Amino acid sequence: TTAAPTTTATATTAAPTTTATTTTAAPTTTATTTTAAPTTAATTTIAAPTTTTTTTTAAATTTAEASNDDSCRWAKDDMCDEPIFCSAGTDCTDCGNCNGGSTTTTTTTRPRQPVASGNDNSCASSMNGICEDGGACEAGTDCTDCANCGTFTGTTTNVPGSTTTLSTTIPPPGPAPGTLPPLPPTPAPTPTPTGAQLKFPRSVDVAEGRFDLDFDVVPITSPLDATDRFYTRGYVANNGGLGAPVGPIMRVHPGDTIRLRLNNRLQYPNPNCDDNPIVQEVSIAGFGSFTMEEQNHICYLNTTNLHTHGLHVSSKPGQDDVFTDVKPGTSTEYDIEVPEDHMGGTHWYHPHHHHATAVQAGGGAAGMIVVKDREGALPPAYAEMEEVPFFMQLVDLLHMRTLAAHGSDALFRPRGNQNFVIVNGQYQPTHALNEGQWYRFRMVFAAVERGARLEIDGTNGAQCEMQLLAKDGVYLHEMPRKIESAAFFSGARADIAVRCSCPAAGGCAAMIRSNGRHARAVRATETATTTQAFTGDILELLVSRTGRMDPDLPKVRVNRPCYLADLRNAVVPDANKHDLNVQPGMLWDGRPMQGFNFRHSPRTPPIADVPVGQVHEWYVHEQTRHPMHLHINHYQIQNMGGNEDRGDNFYEPGDWHDTFLERVGTITVRLQTDRFVGNMVVHCHILEHEDEGMMGYFDVVGQEGTRWSGARQLDSTCYMEAGGVGYTLL
Repeated sequence: TTAAPTTTATATTAAPTTTATTTTAAPTTTATTTTAAPTTAATTTIAAPTTTTTTTTAAATTTAEASNDDSCRWAKDDMCDEPIFCSAGTDCTDCGNCNGGSTTTTTTTRPRQPVASGNDNSCASSMNGICEDGGACEAGTDCTDCANCGTFTGTTTNVPGSTTTLSTTIPPPGPAPGTLPPLPPTPAPTPTPTGAQLKFPRSVDVAEGRFDLDFDVVPITSPLDATDRFYTRGYVANNGGLGAPVGPIMRVHPGDTIRLRLNNRLQYPNPNCDDNPIVQEVSIAGFGSFTMEEQNHICYLNTTNLHTHGLHVSSKPGQDDVFTDVKPGTSTEYDIEVPEDHMGGTHWYHPHHHHATAVQAGGGAAGMIVVKDREGALPPAYAEMEEVPFFMQLVDLLHMRTLAAHGSDALFRPRGNQNFVIVNGQYQPTHALNEGQWYRFRMVFAAVERGARLEIDGTNGAQCEMQLLAKDGVYLHEMPRKIESAAFFSGARADIAVRCSCPAAGGCAAMIRSNGRHARAVRATETATTTQAFTGDILELLVSRTGRMDPDLPKVRVNRPCYLADLRNAVVPDANKHDLNVQPGMLWDGRPMQGFNFRHSPRTPPIADVPVGQVHEWYVHEQTRHPMHLHINHYQIQNMGGNEDRGDNFYEPGDWHDTFLERVGTITVRLQTDRFVGNMVVHCHILEHEDEGMMGYFDVVGQEGTRWSGARQLDSTCYMEAGGVGYTLL
């Protein structure tokens, strides 16, 4: 609840009274603000701000305390200490303006603060209290010590002129979050050394019972600048000691139930969208300047949930329900039932709370899911292949810092502007291979926006071949397929068999790198800095000379579960043929969904009702810019806008995806709405776009468990139960 606005604020260290006060004592049954857990009575956890506006050249009017009471542990507004917080275990005596004192709190509205004289362009790019870029005022301005920047919670502004007054309310702090973990120590100012041996996250066999997944604060250091230390969110407590936000690998067998307890160990404050509009000063020639306020779509950054990206499971509460709210300081149990006929494959999980997905998943909170193949599903050459999990995360510091600032984030505040890729939480590691041996690379690419085109560069002596087995967790209809490079974008996966030879005695090496070529179309209004693919080295393969040479992989067609039967010859009812335009509003047959941009609360109505247990055909537009991701059910590519023959066989008609991006124009896809009724979410998998509302959902209606009867007519080898796995050598 939120108390009505007041015009005063009382600060005290004494025991609580029956009036509205701020105190560290146990909560009363009246409306109070407290650091203790709320009672069952109607207590106020975050009071409304006052409406008083004061222009001052000083910082906030918070009074320093006289004794140590750990009050600065959540100082988010005034950059206390380095880089964000007062040191754990200190009070406000030496950073009294942090607005985080647990016994001294002043609710106030602080305007933009003027300089006395001189240059009138102070702090022209002040953003959320951070002057210019990462803490330094703009060169040549009056804001030499950043004292005049003011502090804006939830507001991004580029109002020129330090004498311009722009009032932004700052709510009082919520309950104290507990001691943040210490930031890593500051080493010598050199980049993190590359070449460390690749490590692997802890594996969890879900068949062993319920396990904990802790969503928590993770202190990290930029691999490109060892002095750039900051906080993000992730699953560091569960990954086996990697010291990175990536989560454990969940290993699942068809028929298993994933039983986990998601513990949200983050705390308040947790600003919402309505309290943090984006305010900009706009100047138009001939019309003058005016202030524009727009809806903020980045918010609730400390509320989370869990999405099992790629799994063919129910979207009901307690399973893959992305409308679940796991609020700060709470836990939720999941029981995700994996069908017995689920195909083996590579998938992943990440938070999917609307308006917070980009900051949470883009900050590193994600992990791999491996659904194991049933015995006999693959020929021995494939089944016995050594597996190497590569969980790749592209981190764009500048873009992420901007998104976090929009959401008034107290955590993600790096100084750097670089982007880089980490693998299993490591920057440019190495991995040792034996010459001539086949390895199965399970590859997941997690990113907010940018993509990559991966190739294996043999300039260091090794010659490696790549054979594609599966994409987005679904085997090709005929495998393997020889490829020269692999396209990755936000949410994409690929299983690739790799074999390297080493002509030089003593060993050689090859580099997995992104060559910068990517298929996302670019609008004229977009810039290269926001749309181009990542270019650079990712991981080095160290190949030992053994003289071994495994035989070529046999050509094979695996038996498929009937929900993945080849639909290229299916007859689709006209009533199930539709146009889907992946853009703001999610046009369905030319009509925008109700509400235009999706909102989590109150939830926007569904795009349409679609019947369960049937086959559907969609003509998908705008996926050249916006990767289309569909929850629960995969879709099969039927054609690619007449661009099938492009000299690149990574994509071919008949391939299955749950996320797709390629510059091929309008594509035609088919899918089954197999057995599960309820929400089937679709959205752009540029996560910032999804948070901004480029998302919707279908209501799959009918009888739960209904299967499409035409599947076995198309493929007599497909199966609907635990048995039926097998393969045919071609």
